[in-house]
Amino acid sequence: MKKKLFFGVGIAAMMLASCGEAAEETTEGTDETTDEVVEEVVEPVTYEIDTTASVINWFNTEGEEKGHWGTVKVLSGSYTTEGDMITSASLSANMNTITSDDDMGGEKLAGHLMAPDFFDVNQFASADFTFSKHEEGTVYGTLSSAGLEFDIEAAATVTEGAVEIAEFKVDMSSLPFFVMEKEKEADESKHHDAMIGISASIVGK
Repeated sequence: MKKKLFFGVGIAAMMLASCGEAAEETTEGTDETTDEVVEEVVEPVTYEIDTTASVINWFNTEGEEKGHWGTVKVLSGSYTTEGDMITSASLSANMNTITSDDDMGGEKLAGHLMAPDFFDVNQFASADFTFSKHEEGTVYGTLSSAGLEFDIEAAATVTEGAVEIAEFKVDMSSLPFFVMEKEKEADESKHHDAMIGISASIVGK
């Protein structure tokens, strides 16, 4: 009788132990969680350039200081952004709107910049920017002006659709004015600086 009793108690203990292990396994299984990765979808937005609110600034330097500066109005253009990235863009500037806003230049300098030996606005009324890419905060493209092409590389910041182009310089030594100056004047110290600075504030709508 005692043997039967011990045998029964032993079986019950084994069953309880097995149930406990199964419950433990089940509990451990429920602790596992799956992390879902949700990718944010950024929709492209295309803007027409607001020509009345946008402005292109230009300047040249004399030594380390700005010698002359002024503005040019935007004629037309558009651009597409995805978040803070520009994915496409085009812009035309009205070269007949060049101004010289410093005290030394004025209308005389503006007229000189529009003349045939500089931007020749009678033949080339617009300067056109063609977009290549926007990478690591820098915009790359080509500026076509006065029948010539210039490589563009400028820091660009996109904020709520507006684009700020930080100051950058373009080597315009291939313009007739600078070419003729080199041919006539051997002393390079008397040459004008052919690196023309540009910046821009572009507003979209």
